[in-house]
Parts: sequence; C-alpha cells; structure tokens
Amino acid sequence: MKSSRRIVAFLFLIAISLLMIRLYYIWTTIAPESSCMPQPRYFTNGSLILNPVRYLIDTCVDEDQCFGWGDRQRAIVTTYLVSLLSGRQFGIYMTNPCALENFLAPNKLNWIVKKDELDSLCTRNFYMYNVHLQHNRQHQMIETADFQTLFPEDVIYFHTAQDYLPSIRRNKLTADKIPWLHRYTLGEAYGYIMKLLFTPNNNTQKTVTELLSKHVKNQTLVCAHVRMGIVGFDTLRTPKSELHVIWDFLHRYNDTNKYKLYVATDMNETKAQAKKLFRDQIFDTVGIIDQMHRSKSCEVFRRVIVEQEILTRCDILMLTQSTMGMIAAFTRNTNNGLYCFYKERVFPCTIETLHELHNIM
Repeated sequence: MKSSRRIVAFLFLIAISLLMIRLYYIWTTIAPESSCMPQPRYFTNGSLILNPVRYLIDTCVDEDQCFGWGDRQRAIVTTYLVSLLSGRQFGIYMTNPCALENFLAPNKLNWIVKKDELDSLCTRNFYMYNVHLQHNRQHQMIETADFQTLFPEDVIYFHTAQDYLPSIRRNKLTADKIPWLHRYTLGEAYGYIMKLLFTPNNNTQKTVTELLSKHVKNQTLVCAHVRMGIVGFDTLRTPKSELHVIWDFLHRYNDTNKYKLYVATDMNETKAQAKKLFRDQIFDTVGIIDQMHRSKSCEVFRRVIVEQEILTRCDILMLTQSTMGMIAAFTRNTNNGLYCFYKERVFPCTIETLHELHNIM
C-alpha cells in the first residue's frame, strides 16, 4: 500500500512538473516572430500611403486564458497605454465568451475592430501572461522597450491579463508620449481610461436604469461586492467563516425607508444568504452567477458588466479583494462612503490605498 502511494505521489509530481514546463514555453513573454513583413499600402486611386495606420489590439479570444472581467480591464488599460507609446491605433477584439460590444459601447475613443479589414495586413501575436518565472522579466521589458520600433508588423494582437501601469510610468517614452500619466495616481488613471473608452450600450443602460428606478426610490444605495473565489482554482478571497463581519456591517443600514441594498458576489450560496438576511431591502439583477474565467456563458459576462455598473453608482460601497470591485471604485471616483473588508474588519478606505491593501494590481 505504501509503495502504491509513493508511486502515485511520484507520478503526480511528474505531471505537475510537465505542466509547469509546458506553461513556461506556451506563456512566453514574446511570441515567435511573424513570418511576414509589412508591405506598401495604397489608396484606391493607386497612390502610396506614406504613413499607414498601424494597430495595437487588446485581444481575448476563445483559446486565450483571459481570466475575469477585472483582469481583462487591467489588460485593456495596459494595451491602451502601450498603443500611445507605440503610436498605434488602439482597438479591442474580445470574443471570449462573446463580443464585448454586446454590453459596452465606445465612449470618446472608438475601440471596435473590424478584424476582416486587418486580416490582409502583416500581423503578430504578443503574449504577456504572469508566469512567475518571467514576471520580473516582463516588467523590465515594459520599462525599457522602445515600442515605436519593437515590432515592424502592421497589426499587433496583444494578449495579457496584467497591470503594467507602474512599469509604463517608468518607461522613458512616457514623459513625451503620455505626459498626463505622471500627473494621475493609479486610481485616477484607471478611472480616466475606463470613462474614456467605455459607456454602457443601450441594452446595458436600459437594464441598469430600470433596476435602479424600480428598486431605489429616494433611498441611499448601499452595496457590497463579496468576492469569494473558487477553492481549487482561485485563491479563496473571503472565507465563509468571516462573512458575518460583512453582514454585521450591512445590518447598520437596516432601515427600509432610508436604505436599499445590493450585494454582488461570485457564489450563489453567498447571494442566497444575503437575500435571506436582508429580504426586505435587497434587490438583484438577472443572469447566471459564475466565474468568468471558467464560464462560456454570455449571461455570466452580461451580469458582471451590469453589476460593475451598479457598483459605480452606489452611495456606500464595501469591497472585498477583487480587481473588478476596485476598478468600480476607481470609476466611481470618490472616497465618500467607501469601505474595505480586510482581515475580519470593515473600515473606511480610499481609492488610492485599495491596490496596496489587497495587493491585486
């Protein structure tokens, strides 16, 4: 019996080692060089285009491990800033699990990509995933790269799920290409870029407006984003044994005439518990509760977008460890009524200490 257990343990270690080796080679910082070189481009009248548009596209397609919506927003911010450093037109091509424009529309900058118009151009995929062995190498590359000359290709499809904003600040090109970035704090930069790029599309706006007008009359809207995490896949963000601290905080607002409650979470059990405890005050949106990084459902994606939009409009907002919730706070752009849950405590916090407190950016 002991011998069998040793064999099983040995085989398990081999399997884990092989997986890590595979990830090391698949999630490389720089993809293999493309086999094409940019060709001259011409107007329809046959004259040469002297300064053809080049593109940098934030990419999340079916074969990518894009993770959750907060991770995707980090990727979008990184890619947008790199597009400014490289002098390329920015775009977003997200089809995993469905098109981003199903829920959000461009605000002040058009990021929608007509991929069929780019397919004839010279392209390259560029990957920057957070493999532990390469993490420092990636940040060093971002800090020192001359993005204007790094790639000759017409179109770069940028794949990442990381926040490289601090490293981009340290790049020598930033002072000239993105001078405003040095004037903004991290939270201000995220809030500015999110508002620059996105606005809810008509369907999302209708859903949010109808929810709030139906359920929140003249009351104060009190919200909690309770990120639980998934045991065995994700880090456990909020232990079930500590949920009572969050419920105790919400019980401060148990006057139904003055307060309305909204609890966003990634676990059905937590949502059910909140509804049971606050049945006379709580309201909910439609859609499936699940983790985006493991779901292929557009309904899950839609619900996450709607929930984040609601969180940006809360009068009182309490956050657990979550990038999505933190970016909602950045977009909300006020410290008034902002609270953090950390180590069995709920306390007032600021948007500038969120990423340091939770160490997730």
